[in-house]
Amino acid sequence: MKEKKLFLSICAVCVLSVLASPRILADNESNPVRNEFLNGTKKELFFGPIVSSLEGTGLLTSKSQEGVVPLNKTSLVGGGNQETLHFSLDLSQTSLNTVKSKDYVKIEDLKPYGNPGEPQLPFKSFIVTLPLNSKVSGVNVSNVAYRPLLNKLNIVAHPIPIARASSMLKEKQSIDAEKQNPDIRKEMGVSRKSDSVCKTCNLESFFPGNLVSYDIGKDNKNLFVFVKFFPMQYISGSGRALLVTNADITVNYQLTDNKQKTE
Repeated sequence: MKEKKLFLSICAVCVLSVLASPRILADNESNPVRNEFLNGTKKELFFGPIVSSLEGTGLLTSKSQEGVVPLNKTSLVGGGNQETLHFSLDLSQTSLNTVKSKDYVKIEDLKPYGNPGEPQLPFKSFIVTLPLNSKVSGVNVSNVAYRPLLNKLNIVAHPIPIARASSMLKEKQSIDAEKQNPDIRKEMGVSRKSDSVCKTCNLESFFPGNLVSYDIGKDNKNLFVFVKFFPMQYISGSGRALLVTNADITVNYQLTDNKQKTE
């Protein structure tokens, strides 16, 4: 009897393993580029001294709600309100992974940010819960301290979807044909400003360029501010980068007397 129970238990474990394996495989294949870099060659990151001023970086520290008509002051229940978050980074949580001369800076608890073709940089997400009758005017970053990265980086780009990659391949073939026969472009009246796939490549300014962005959502009880904070800024043209280690992120909002007037 005991042997029969043991046999049934082993069979149950085997069935569960078979059922779980496709899910595990799917999770691992969901972002093969990222997984490859997480398992790539780890190198040491070198940092310069702490800098407490963003002067000369050209970085933007605020984001305001676009397209919002200013509220009539008489409709406000309260004046300006704020919710402040603090970001702090321990450099021991960072690592540099390299695969085929491409780099990915991994930071614990942070996810990669960027559109297809753009550099993969880590970002931190926050959710701020506000009263439903809140009107968000913007988010700003203050008390910033950062460390320059002394490594010259070649940050890997986000993978491009297959459909878009196919379109880009056709465009490249067209470009190659034009190079072989320049008269084709003249005959078609086509003028290309740039043949570069990555719109942020070879730039001499930081990407993403803004330390913060946000979106707004709500349910029947609360208004939610989804904040994205970008501690790593990267110049693709020179391979320079900096990493913010401390910052205060402030959500500015006002309360209205009409709960229907919310974003």
